[in-house]
Amino acid sequence: MADRRRPGPATRTTKDTTIMMKQLAMLGSALVAVGGCSDRQSADANTTAAAATASPMTATGRVRGVVQTVGADALAIQTYDGQSVNVPLDAKTGFAWVVDSSLATLKDGDFIGTATTGPNDALRAVELVIFPESMRGTGEGHYDWDVPGVVAAAGGNAGASSAMTNGTVEQQSAMTNGTVTGGAGKPGETTLTISYKGGTSKVLVPVGTPIVRFEPTDRAILAKGQRVFAVTTPDAPGAKFVAVGKNGLTPPM
Repeated sequence: MADRRRPGPATRTTKDTTIMMKQLAMLGSALVAVGGCSDRQSADANTTAAAATASPMTATGRVRGVVQTVGADALAIQTYDGQSVNVPLDAKTGFAWVVDSSLATLKDGDFIGTATTGPNDALRAVELVIFPESMRGTGEGHYDWDVPGVVAAAGGNAGASSAMTNGTVEQQSAMTNGTVTGGAGKPGETTLTISYKGGTSKVLVPVGTPIVRFEPTDRAILAKGQRVFAVTTPDAPGAKFVAVGKNGLTPPM
Protein backbone atom coordinates (compact mmCIF):
# COMPACT_ATOMS: atom_id res chain seq x y z
CA MET A 1 0.00 0.00 0.00
CA ALA A 2 1.31 3.48 -0.87
CA ASP A 3 2.46 5.69 2.00
CA ARG A 4 -0.16 8.47 2.26
CA ARG A 5 1.43 10.29 5.13
CA ARG A 6 1.63 14.06 4.79
CA PRO A 7 5.08 15.57 4.25
CA GLY A 8 6.75 16.48 7.51
CA PRO A 9 8.09 19.93 8.50
CA ALA A 10 11.50 19.25 6.96
CA THR A 11 9.91 18.45 3.58
CA ARG A 12 7.76 21.57 3.68
CA THR A 13 10.73 23.71 4.68
CA THR A 14 12.74 22.40 1.74
CA LYS A 15 9.86 23.13 -0.63
CA ASP A 16 9.38 26.64 0.79
CA THR A 17 13.09 27.34 0.42
CA THR A 18 13.02 26.19 -3.21
CA ILE A 19 10.07 28.48 -3.96
CA MET A 20 11.82 31.40 -2.25
CA MET A 21 15.01 30.84 -4.25
CA LYS A 22 13.05 30.73 -7.51
CA GLN A 23 11.33 34.02 -6.60
CA LEU A 24 14.68 35.64 -5.82
CA ALA A 25 16.14 34.37 -9.08
CA MET A 26 13.21 35.92 -10.99
CA LEU A 27 13.70 39.20 -9.15
CA GLY A 28 17.41 39.15 -9.90
CA SER A 29 16.95 38.64 -13.62
CA ALA A 30 14.18 41.24 -13.69
CA LEU A 31 16.32 43.83 -11.95
CA VAL A 32 19.24 43.12 -14.25
CA ALA A 33 16.87 44.38 -16.95
CA VAL A 34 16.23 47.49 -14.82
CA GLY A 35 19.93 48.31 -14.82
CA GLY A 36 20.49 47.06 -18.34
CA CYS A 37 18.09 49.54 -19.83
CA SER A 38 19.99 52.38 -18.14
CA ASP A 39 23.68 51.67 -18.54
CA ARG A 40 24.09 52.88 -22.12
CA GLN A 41 26.45 55.79 -22.63
CA SER A 42 25.77 59.20 -24.17
CA ALA A 43 25.60 57.79 -27.70
CA ASP A 44 22.17 56.42 -26.81
CA ALA A 45 20.90 59.64 -25.21
CA ASN A 46 18.21 60.25 -27.83
CA THR A 47 16.91 56.70 -27.57
CA THR A 48 16.80 56.94 -23.78
CA ALA A 49 14.89 60.21 -23.91
CA ALA A 50 12.34 58.73 -26.29
CA ALA A 51 11.84 55.68 -24.08
CA ALA A 52 11.25 57.88 -21.05
CA THR A 53 8.36 59.69 -22.73
CA ALA A 54 6.80 56.74 -24.56
CA SER A 55 4.11 54.48 -23.15
CA PRO A 56 5.64 51.70 -21.06
CA MET A 57 3.49 49.36 -23.08
CA THR A 58 5.59 50.07 -26.17
CA ALA A 59 9.05 50.94 -24.85
CA THR A 60 11.31 50.12 -21.97
CA GLY A 61 9.87 52.04 -19.07
CA ARG A 62 9.72 52.48 -15.33
CA VAL A 63 6.24 53.13 -13.99
CA ARG A 64 5.78 54.68 -10.55
CA GLY A 65 2.38 55.33 -9.04
CA VAL A 66 -0.71 54.04 -7.25
CA VAL A 67 -2.65 50.91 -8.24
CA GLN A 68 -6.20 51.74 -9.36
CA THR A 69 -7.38 48.27 -10.36
CA VAL A 70 -5.91 44.76 -10.36
CA GLY A 71 -6.92 42.69 -13.38
CA ALA A 72 -6.22 39.10 -14.36
CA ASP A 73 -3.37 40.13 -16.65
CA ALA A 74 -2.68 43.81 -15.94
CA LEU A 75 -2.46 46.57 -13.38
CA ALA A 76 -4.07 49.96 -13.94
CA ILE A 77 -1.77 52.54 -12.35
CA GLN A 78 -2.14 56.27 -11.90
CA THR A 79 1.36 57.71 -12.07
CA TYR A 80 2.49 60.44 -9.69
CA ASP A 81 2.14 63.01 -12.46
CA GLY A 82 -1.48 62.02 -13.09
CA GLN A 83 -1.22 59.71 -16.11
CA SER A 84 -3.16 56.44 -16.42
CA VAL A 85 -0.99 53.47 -17.42
CA ASN A 86 -1.78 49.79 -17.88
CA VAL A 87 1.09 47.51 -16.85
CA PRO A 88 0.75 43.96 -18.27
CA LEU A 89 1.50 40.93 -16.07
CA ASP A 90 2.38 37.36 -16.95
CA ALA A 91 3.86 34.23 -15.40
CA LYS A 92 7.40 35.62 -15.68
CA THR A 93 6.73 38.88 -13.85
CA GLY A 94 8.71 39.10 -10.61
CA PHE A 95 7.23 40.61 -7.45
CA ALA A 96 8.77 42.01 -4.27
CA TRP A 97 7.67 43.82 -1.16
CA VAL A 98 9.58 47.01 -0.48
CA VAL A 99 10.03 47.18 3.29
CA ASP A 100 11.32 49.91 5.55
CA SER A 101 14.89 49.55 6.83
CA SER A 102 17.71 51.75 8.14
CA LEU A 103 21.43 52.35 7.90
CA ALA A 104 21.73 50.67 11.29
CA THR A 105 21.11 47.35 9.50
CA LEU A 106 23.70 48.02 6.77
CA LYS A 107 26.95 46.07 7.04
CA ASP A 108 30.25 46.35 5.21
CA GLY A 109 30.08 43.85 2.35
CA ASP A 110 26.34 44.30 1.72
CA PHE A 111 25.23 44.78 -1.87
CA ILE A 112 23.17 47.91 -2.34
CA GLY A 113 21.70 50.27 -4.91
CA THR A 114 21.27 54.00 -4.54
CA ALA A 115 19.87 56.79 -6.68
CA THR A 116 21.86 59.99 -6.36
CA THR A 117 22.00 63.59 -7.49
CA GLY A 118 24.97 65.87 -7.98
CA PRO A 119 28.28 65.54 -9.84
CA ASN A 120 30.27 62.32 -9.61
CA ASP A 121 32.68 63.83 -7.10
CA ALA A 122 29.85 64.99 -4.79
CA LEU A 123 27.06 62.39 -5.02
CA ARG A 124 24.13 62.68 -2.58
CA ALA A 125 21.73 59.78 -2.08
CA VAL A 126 18.00 60.32 -2.44
CA GLU A 127 17.20 56.66 -1.65
CA LEU A 128 19.00 53.41 -0.87
CA VAL A 129 18.01 49.77 -1.38
CA ILE A 130 19.70 46.90 0.47
CA PHE A 131 19.53 43.72 -1.64
CA PRO A 132 19.21 40.20 -0.26
CA GLU A 133 22.39 38.16 -0.65
CA SER A 134 20.83 36.03 -3.40
CA MET A 135 20.49 39.18 -5.56
CA ARG A 136 24.13 40.26 -5.22
CA GLY A 137 25.43 41.63 -8.53
CA THR A 138 22.02 42.78 -9.78
CA GLY A 139 22.40 45.80 -12.09
CA GLU A 140 25.96 46.33 -10.89
CA GLY A 141 27.60 49.56 -12.02
CA HIS A 142 27.08 53.31 -12.16
CA TYR A 143 24.71 54.70 -14.81
CA ASP A 144 22.05 57.29 -15.62
CA TRP A 145 18.66 57.02 -13.94
CA ASP A 146 15.39 58.88 -14.25
CA VAL A 147 13.31 60.59 -11.53
CA PRO A 148 13.35 58.36 -8.42
CA GLY A 149 10.02 57.43 -6.85
CA VAL A 150 10.69 59.39 -3.67
CA VAL A 151 11.09 62.55 -5.79
CA ALA A 152 8.22 61.82 -8.19
CA ALA A 153 5.76 61.07 -5.35
CA ALA A 154 6.56 64.42 -3.79
CA GLY A 155 5.78 66.24 -7.04
CA GLY A 156 9.39 66.63 -8.10
CA ASN A 157 10.54 67.77 -11.53
CA ALA A 158 9.50 65.11 -14.07
CA GLY A 159 12.31 66.24 -16.35
CA ALA A 160 15.03 65.87 -13.73
CA SER A 161 17.58 63.08 -13.81
CA SER A 162 19.81 61.23 -11.42
CA ALA A 163 22.34 58.43 -11.34
CA MET A 164 22.01 54.86 -10.07
CA THR A 165 24.88 52.92 -8.55
CA ASN A 166 24.69 49.25 -7.58
CA GLY A 167 27.62 47.72 -5.79
CA THR A 168 29.22 46.39 -2.61
CA VAL A 169 29.68 48.43 0.53
CA GLU A 170 33.34 48.27 1.53
CA GLN A 171 33.11 50.76 4.33
CA GLN A 172 30.41 53.07 5.54
CA SER A 173 31.20 56.63 4.61
CA ALA A 174 29.74 57.30 1.12
CA MET A 175 26.77 55.94 -0.88
CA THR A 176 25.94 54.88 -4.43
CA ASN A 177 24.86 51.53 -5.85
CA GLY A 178 27.79 49.27 -5.38
CA THR A 179 30.23 48.14 -2.73
CA VAL A 180 30.40 50.43 0.25
CA THR A 181 33.82 51.50 1.52
CA GLY A 182 35.17 54.47 3.27
CA GLY A 183 34.64 57.31 5.87
CA ALA A 184 32.48 59.58 7.85
CA GLY A 185 30.38 62.53 6.72
CA LYS A 186 29.20 65.59 8.62
CA PRO A 187 27.37 65.10 11.93
CA GLY A 188 24.12 63.26 11.22
CA GLU A 189 25.26 62.18 7.75
CA THR A 190 26.95 59.03 6.49
CA THR A 191 29.36 58.60 3.62
CA LEU A 192 29.62 55.25 1.88
CA THR A 193 32.33 53.96 -0.40
CA ILE A 194 30.77 51.63 -2.95
CA SER A 195 32.72 49.37 -5.25
CA TYR A 196 31.44 47.89 -8.51
CA LYS A 197 32.93 46.45 -11.65
CA GLY A 198 34.97 49.19 -13.23
CA GLY A 199 35.20 51.62 -10.34
CA THR A 200 34.18 52.99 -6.96
CA SER A 201 31.98 55.85 -5.85
CA LYS A 202 31.50 57.79 -2.65
CA VAL A 203 28.01 58.85 -1.76
CA LEU A 204 26.79 61.07 1.04
CA VAL A 205 23.61 59.77 2.70
CA PRO A 206 21.76 62.70 4.32
CA VAL A 207 19.58 62.27 7.38
CA GLY A 208 16.07 61.22 6.36
CA THR A 209 17.10 59.39 3.17
CA PRO A 210 14.63 56.51 2.58
CA ILE A 211 16.37 53.18 3.27
CA VAL A 212 14.53 50.01 2.16
CA ARG A 213 14.99 46.30 1.49
CA PHE A 214 13.43 43.90 -1.03
CA GLU A 215 11.49 40.83 0.14
CA PRO A 216 10.36 38.40 -2.59
CA THR A 217 6.63 37.70 -2.83
CA ASP A 218 4.02 36.88 -5.49
CA ARG A 219 1.17 38.56 -7.35
CA ALA A 220 -1.39 37.49 -4.73
CA ILE A 221 -0.40 40.51 -2.63
CA LEU A 222 -1.52 43.04 -5.27
CA ALA A 223 -4.33 45.36 -4.18
CA LYS A 224 -5.90 48.70 -5.05
CA GLY A 225 -4.22 51.69 -3.42
CA GLN A 226 -0.74 50.20 -3.23
CA ARG A 227 2.23 52.31 -4.31
CA VAL A 228 4.35 50.47 -6.85
CA PHE A 229 7.43 50.61 -9.04
CA ALA A 230 7.14 48.53 -12.23
CA VAL A 231 9.53 47.86 -15.10
CA THR A 232 8.31 46.96 -18.59
CA THR A 233 10.12 46.19 -21.86
CA PRO A 234 8.83 46.05 -25.44
CA ASP A 235 10.10 42.52 -26.03
CA ALA A 236 8.15 40.89 -23.19
CA PRO A 237 4.37 40.36 -22.93
CA GLY A 238 4.40 41.11 -19.21
CA ALA A 239 6.22 43.47 -16.88
CA LYS A 240 9.66 42.30 -15.81
CA PHE A 241 9.26 43.39 -12.21
CA VAL A 242 6.75 44.96 -9.82
CA ALA A 243 7.92 46.27 -6.44
CA VAL A 244 5.10 46.96 -3.96
CA GLY A 245 5.47 49.25 -0.96
CA LYS A 246 4.48 47.39 2.22
CA ASN A 247 2.14 49.11 4.68
CA GLY A 248 1.71 52.13 2.41
CA LEU A 249 5.43 52.65 1.79
CA THR A 250 6.41 54.46 -1.42
CA PRO A 251 9.04 52.48 -3.39
CA PRO A 252 11.72 55.19 -3.46
CA MET A 253 13.79 53.96 -6.42
